[in-house]
Amino acid sequence: MKPIIKGFLLALALMYCNRFLGSIFQYPHMLICIVFFSVTAAFLVSEKISHLFLCGFTGLFSLIILEFSVATFSPHVETLLIHLLGMPCCFLAIPPAIVLTVKKPKIHLREECFVEQTFKIKLLIYAAITACTFTLFVMPERAGISVPFFVLIQAICLWFLVPNRKRLFLLIPVGIFSLNCFFSGSHIWRISNFFVSAILFSCMFLNFSFFSSSLKYLTEAICRFFAPLTAFTLPFRWVSELTSGKTGLIKRILLALLLALPCALILVFILSHADMVFSMKTESVFSRLTDGFRLHSVWLILCGICAGLYAFGCLYTAHVGVALSEKEKKSIRCDLMIVNIFLAVILAVYTLFVIIQFRYLFAGDTLPSGLSYTEYARKGFFELLGLTGVNIFLILLVIHLTRESEGIWTKITRMLLHYLCAVTVVLLISSFYRMYLYTADDGLTRLRFFVMGFLVFEAIGLLFTFLYIAKPKFSITGVYLTLALTYYCLLNLVPTDNIIAQNQIDKYLVGEREGIDYVFTLSTDAAPAMEALYAKTNDTNLHAQILTFLSTKTASDIPKRWQRYNLSHTHASEVLNDLK
Repeated sequence: MKPIIKGFLLALALMYCNRFLGSIFQYPHMLICIVFFSVTAAFLVSEKISHLFLCGFTGLFSLIILEFSVATFSPHVETLLIHLLGMPCCFLAIPPAIVLTVKKPKIHLREECFVEQTFKIKLLIYAAITACTFTLFVMPERAGISVPFFVLIQAICLWFLVPNRKRLFLLIPVGIFSLNCFFSGSHIWRISNFFVSAILFSCMFLNFSFFSSSLKYLTEAICRFFAPLTAFTLPFRWVSELTSGKTGLIKRILLALLLALPCALILVFILSHADMVFSMKTESVFSRLTDGFRLHSVWLILCGICAGLYAFGCLYTAHVGVALSEKEKKSIRCDLMIVNIFLAVILAVYTLFVIIQFRYLFAGDTLPSGLSYTEYARKGFFELLGLTGVNIFLILLVIHLTRESEGIWTKITRMLLHYLCAVTVVLLISSFYRMYLYTADDGLTRLRFFVMGFLVFEAIGLLFTFLYIAKPKFSITGVYLTLALTYYCLLNLVPTDNIIAQNQIDKYLVGEREGIDYVFTLSTDAAPAMEALYAKTNDTNLHAQILTFLSTKTASDIPKRWQRYNLSHTHASEVLNDLK
């Protein structure tokens, strides 16, 4: 019964979060994803995995019923848009909730030594600085140059507070993510950058070694991500302890204000009716106060406070430690004969496929009648890409199951795995070649650009997998995560939209494309390519489209402030002025 009640409460919480956020934001916002992710994760963590799924399904169906019931009386399109943005984040909260439920890590802080009063004051000051700078530098709409300033301030503060400065190298990718807000006008990475930065920040002091094959650090990383939440009330307790000698004075001041303010308001009301000039002056003051008090501003301040408390919790747990419950390790053994026969059958099918690939795709042999070479080469890309992932998972699973085995059967298993890895390389090359043919014909798109880069880094990962099969003495998952983080950092630095726009425009100018409609869906990063296209063509309709694109992308009703300064938007505005 308890999971069902939790599921219903989860639905109510998401519905009210939906309404509250809809009243503040008129556009998709990063904080919508954070709120939906946090609320869902908090409700889903249960004592048993069955309770987790029961709570999740109850919450999903209850939310659907509640939203449809409310929509029949007062339909709100904005709330539907917020749900479409927040629901994927709810599903992203399921894996960490499952890990916390299955592993049952007991997160509690162990204070190994007395926390000195000087250190308490430093942490409280750091939390206050983080809260203020997060509100002023990160939270403004379309924040630009102010985001790298926030990361720089964090780096300076952490340099004097962290127990181990060598761990600060994880701030390098966070700094790269922040530079994307300054250099690029594209917002496609803003939400994911926030989540990845929070994960890196919380795991900055995680004990990890590339020479350990244990996957324990993955569970500990999830616990580290949620551990700072347990220290949210600690700063308030410390402040009360530090001001314990002045508590009586503070209470007396608050009591006096509580008594004086209502009397002052009544007096202002009476005097404003007695004197017209006084009334005009007081109305002016109150109107300024009410104009300055906005629900959105309160929301920004609350988000800044939460960011400060979370940063405080991360630093506090780094000093005092986080104790996790451990389970006894059970040795896993499997029948190597069954594994080898299974691999041999799979590899026989793959061998036939590889022969066909070399004969028809790479060597260009004559295809069966009724099948064109271009059609043959284009189809099946995503299927092959999916199989490369399945093969890598199969290799890692077999290595994990046979790690402690020895003998001739183990050597045969290693040989079969090396062959499977080689077959995966062929699949990867085939996938890349097929994607190259897509691009050569239709031009680059964001998805094609990202996938081609992913294939390159997956090939690098396969090289490490070859080594891992022979000597599984290092953390292959750590290598994969490092490669993924490196690739993600490059995506934040590379002017993707400009490269794509230039490719599409070049094909259009040589007559390989009939139009460039896709270019007009990109961000202001495509402005340099647009400027070159404007100079190379005399089509007045195309000129008008380019001017409209630049005007729309650079137009904004938001006041111009230094926090929003962005190189891409500035350059696009300059291009627009030059073309006009």
